[in-house]
Amino acid sequence: MPTEALISLANQSVNNTVGAIILGGVGASILFGITTLQAYWYYHAYPSDSRLHKCAVAILWILDVLHLALVVQAVYVYTVEGFADVSRLSQVILSVKLEVTVNVIVVLMVHSLYASRVWLLGGYHHGALRYIVGFVVLAGSAAGTLLAARVYSVHTFTEFEHISWTLNVALATSTTIDFIIAIAMCYYLSKSKGSITRLNSRISTIIQFTLSSGLVTAACSLATMFSYILLPDTFIFLALSFLLTQLYVGSFVSMLNSRERKSPRSPGLEEYTASLPSWQPPIKLYPASSSWSPQSAESMATPTSPQEPPNLSPLRTSFHAI
Repeated sequence: MPTEALISLANQSVNNTVGAIILGGVGASILFGITTLQAYWYYHAYPSDSRLHKCAVAILWILDVLHLALVVQAVYVYTVEGFADVSRLSQVILSVKLEVTVNVIVVLMVHSLYASRVWLLGGYHHGALRYIVGFVVLAGSAAGTLLAARVYSVHTFTEFEHISWTLNVALATSTTIDFIIAIAMCYYLSKSKGSITRLNSRISTIIQFTLSSGLVTAACSLATMFSYILLPDTFIFLALSFLLTQLYVGSFVSMLNSRERKSPRSPGLEEYTASLPSWQPPIKLYPASSSWSPQSAESMATPTSPQEPPNLSPLRTSFHAI
């Protein structure tokens, strides 16, 4: 992109450079604390979850720690080591380059995890939308990888103009993927609704959460792209990129925690059940799993008469994919 094409709407100042990255670092620290709490709650509330989910949450949290460390180091270099040194603000330090790489890895990983869920749901409902999701995720992987590789070729923010199209394409692709995944998941979840009121209510909750989380991450990606296009001489786009990684990690872990939690079987349950009157039915508790347990669906749907329960295979398959 030609140099004269990037005309900033605001000149550099302490507020939109040093102040922006300080606020971005503070916001990233707050979001990291929320994500850590969500990760702790996930391992505490879902001990029987799949190994894939457990490993994914652990890897995302480790990448989140690395990302926050890079953010803190970048803020320190620009605000403390470069105090009153305007020329230092024009340099793209190694922490910023590594932060972009970690950002790309996190976004691609979260998109892949969401896409796998859409693929499972789409496979049951025989929908072609899952192929669209798979294609856009692959396109986003290519754009993100290209950005992560080319960012090491620049040494000043002025040189960012030579790779600005790569940055814009990566952010635009990420935004598109967020919208498509949110729409696909909501569409397949809505098709999974049956005649059970409680499960339908839980599906509606997940749909609302999916839409809100997808809109938040998409809005942050758009804000980062537009702030770079309109304000390339400032650090506002850099501060927003600090928040983007935290939002993606937090959205995925929060989505896992939004599922229904099953109470684990307590050690004294057998003794308590044995002491119940003969006319009272025994208490049944089921452990947490990676999806809404089919047993819970059956227990809610089982009629009082000795008739056969309704066929819940669609709900069972759909919830297993969530």
